[in-house]
Amino acid sequence: MNFDFIIIGAGVIGSSTAYFLKKALPSCKILLIDRNHTAGAGNTAKSAALYRNFFSSGTNRMLAASSIKYYLELGDKVQLDPIGYLWLFSEEQWETSQKGIGQLDMKKDEFEVLDRAGIMNILRVNQQAKGPFSDFHSGVYCHLCGSLSAMALARHYTSEFISLGGEISFDTDIKSFLLSGKDSCYAPWDDVLANAIIDQRGNTYNATQFIITTGAWTHELLAPVGIASGILPKKRQLFVLDIKDPAQLFVDMNPVKKPAIILPAGGVYIKPILDKNILIVGCADELGQPFMMSDPEPDPRYFHNAIEPVLNHYFPKLADYKLSLKWAGYYDYHWPDMTPVIESVANITWVGGTSGSGIMKADAVGRIAAARLQGHKEAVLADGTRFKVSRLSLRERDVEKEELVI
Repeated sequence: MNFDFIIIGAGVIGSSTAYFLKKALPSCKILLIDRNHTAGAGNTAKSAALYRNFFSSGTNRMLAASSIKYYLELGDKVQLDPIGYLWLFSEEQWETSQKGIGQLDMKKDEFEVLDRAGIMNILRVNQQAKGPFSDFHSGVYCHLCGSLSAMALARHYTSEFISLGGEISFDTDIKSFLLSGKDSCYAPWDDVLANAIIDQRGNTYNATQFIITTGAWTHELLAPVGIASGILPKKRQLFVLDIKDPAQLFVDMNPVKKPAIILPAGGVYIKPILDKNILIVGCADELGQPFMMSDPEPDPRYFHNAIEPVLNHYFPKLADYKLSLKWAGYYDYHWPDMTPVIESVANITWVGGTSGSGIMKADAVGRIAAARLQGHKEAVLADGTRFKVSRLSLRERDVEKEELVI
């Protein structure tokens, strides 16, 4: 099986990359491979499926803003719901976030700053500090934010890819590369390249170029062939709560849209789905959770110990809820700056390191990856922005560190 390009991983990043590459190079043979039964069924499906344009990094704001523009055009095709984000800050957090917030344009980026009174007009939230739980000083209500179906987005890109003549192989788990240069023990003067990849059944796939969009599995796939991708996995867990009454959280139940909420303690965030009377809650922890593939199962103790105390403090009226569902997945972190990476060694290119915001930037990242694979210096994003592709490389990196990660 011989191809011009093989893309491994059909989450939102791989699917987007495949579509834009095939669109630009219609005569090339391109194969998209995934270990799952359909597109977006891996960590893409295990995310909270929220999108936002609120980032401290100008690079991430650019990537997200152009992607969101495209998603808004898709609308119901990806079950887009612009519920907004309400991000609460303690006084200390507010002070340290001023540099990033100061770079935003309130009108263009569609957000407003709320004081305590403004927040309490929306949420039935406890403003008193207690123990490790700080009070809240200010909030940012981001209107150009919301939720969508991550799997529907991945399937949109793969459907377009197939319509252009692209090929897909699901239930195909790539285990290793076949490299040239084995006889010389991969001597530095030898022209070492990836000749092929091998799947779980021993099938071999040959290509001129290989693109790795496997997210959290990037390091596991590339480290054995001597590539330090700079991308590491970290477990993230989500929990679904059945609630009795949404009025336990929200003051006014008349407005249709209720925002996702980011609390000022514990990195806890809430995605309300009030037509079903449920909340999806998660936590962006730091020290203690390893950067490695660990137990893939969600742990209810994590909810009861790390998330529930935060909910009980800030929403004391939230009572009689029931933990009904739980699942776990992995973020693919590029730890130094929490911004995507697109880099190549020989004929292997990897695209990842989205650090928990892959859905929000998938359209832009796919366009930039496709441009790089064609040898272009710039990519044109969905909103017309021209983006220098080397900015996301490791060798010529030109990005800012992202501070607002959840």
